[in-house]
Amino acid sequence: MQHIGWLVRRTALVGAVLVAGATSEPAEAQLARRAPAERILVLAPVPANDADTTYAVEFANALRDRMTFKYRFRMGVISSENICEALEASGFSCRVPLAPDNAPALARFMQASGYVVSWMHRTNDSIVLRVRMVDNAGSGLAGWERFATVKGTTAANFGNQVSDGLDDRIKAAELARECSERRSRGDPKGAAERADRVFQMYPNHPSAAQCLAFVYEVQRQPIDSLVSALRRAVAGDSLNGRAWEELGRRLQGQGDTAGALRAFRSQLRAEPGNGPLRLGVAAGFVTQKDYEQAVEVLDEGLTMNPGDIPMLALKERACLEGSLWRCALETLAQEAQIDTTLARDSIFYQKIFGAAQSVPDTAAMLEWSERGVRAFPTSGALWRARAAALKAADQRAEALDAYDRILALDSSQVSSALGAAQYLLDSSLVIDTGVPLDTARLFKAERLLELVGRHTSDTVTSMNLAALFYNPAAKIAQLRIRPGLPIASRFLERAIYYDLRGSLRVPANFFLGLALFFQVTELDQQVRQTKSCDLVDVEAAMAQKAKTALTVGRSISPQVANQLLPYVDQIEAAIKTYKPAFRCPGA
Repeated sequence: MQHIGWLVRRTALVGAVLVAGATSEPAEAQLARRAPAERILVLAPVPANDADTTYAVEFANALRDRMTFKYRFRMGVISSENICEALEASGFSCRVPLAPDNAPALARFMQASGYVVSWMHRTNDSIVLRVRMVDNAGSGLAGWERFATVKGTTAANFGNQVSDGLDDRIKAAELARECSERRSRGDPKGAAERADRVFQMYPNHPSAAQCLAFVYEVQRQPIDSLVSALRRAVAGDSLNGRAWEELGRRLQGQGDTAGALRAFRSQLRAEPGNGPLRLGVAAGFVTQKDYEQAVEVLDEGLTMNPGDIPMLALKERACLEGSLWRCALETLAQEAQIDTTLARDSIFYQKIFGAAQSVPDTAAMLEWSERGVRAFPTSGALWRARAAALKAADQRAEALDAYDRILALDSSQVSSALGAAQYLLDSSLVIDTGVPLDTARLFKAERLLELVGRHTSDTVTSMNLAALFYNPAAKIAQLRIRPGLPIASRFLERAIYYDLRGSLRVPANFFLGLALFFQVTELDQQVRQTKSCDLVDVEAAMAQKAKTALTVGRSISPQVANQLLPYVDQIEAAIKTYKPAFRCPGA
């Protein structure tokens, strides 16, 4: 329902109506009675079923008429005619119950010191009414009541029954007003006595309890006494925003931050449209590291106003600080829809990608990293995010392209080069005798690893390099995959070079010896066939390396080493005869 612009739009018209209503009674009758200062606004109940709308309106008319006659010397009730004039002047129909949320605005406009809202529903055999009375400006009328009547009762009769059932509430309201009057006149004892009389009828009467809290304040009673009185007020009406606010402030004064937050949270339930209060409560929960409660409070507000930037910003903070990654991802995405300037903020893309990665949500990682590099094509950070997203999605070729972009932007990006090499050498590189070896991947990985080696002197990075060189090479040597043996030899030599802690020295030498042995036996056949003097020196050097490596790595498999070393000795002996036999220069 639209907001009621009471004072702005129709003040003159409705004011004239009220004056006319007030002066329509003969002067003699006005003098014959005491006109009560309290003006009560009674709204039609909100029916659970729209079919009961007419019944609800007729009930309200009867209730107002009965209350006006019954309590004419104790409390004024704004007439149905005046309410109807005010509603219709602002574009509402008086034949449709007004939503209770609009009651405070209408009460202020009509200068009502209290108002009554209610909800009506039917059961199988009865009509039930829940009534809330709110002390808007000193009427003393406050609290909740429940009434029921048998099915079939006319609206007029039910209105009369409810009016008669409010008799004690009206008496309690008079005593609550007297409490306030006595307190104002400096009679705290008399005020407290009036409050006690109210409590005999309603132990948690909101107006009387709030009056008593003020009395305690005047008397400088301990703050626990004030808190106790205010707790009675909110127990009598959990939607009493003023009482919750006062209770929260008193609890803050006691240093009970958690209790104060709970009180303000309850005030917010009574005043859901109070934006500054909502932000304050949510910020309080963030400070207390109760991030889920903060998000809950903000979500309630965002349901009413999805585009509220301050609420979204605070929710983003709560989600990120609380590691509520799904929440953070959704909030950041919502902010991007509303605030178009974020599309030009590279930090925003890194932030939302980080949230997506932490969920993890591969689809969101792909989406936001793609948006990021499109908006900032020279950002190394965003290209690294893009590479991570493509790896997560197992889009291998695209991931390698992303790494190429990173290194093209900055060839000293050690972590990216290492990541690219790792990706090339992971499970996507099949090392199996039944599958052709992807030597192109190995060559590219080798270049990347050497790039890392040129730009780092860090021990940890060096050890990572050693492991990356060692793992695929050891498998190639062990499986005797012939096209890869030369690469394996180079990889194992580099593994030994980067193995600064010596943890891979023995196994790397063993597999290096294997790789070289398999190569030298093939080379020996080639040397004999070609009688190449140049290849004799190459074979001699290879045989010596194989012998040394197998000797160092012998402990890995003594049986294999003992079996191969005599063959190496035989090859070395044969090599000594090749140059004279081939008539090589200097032989």
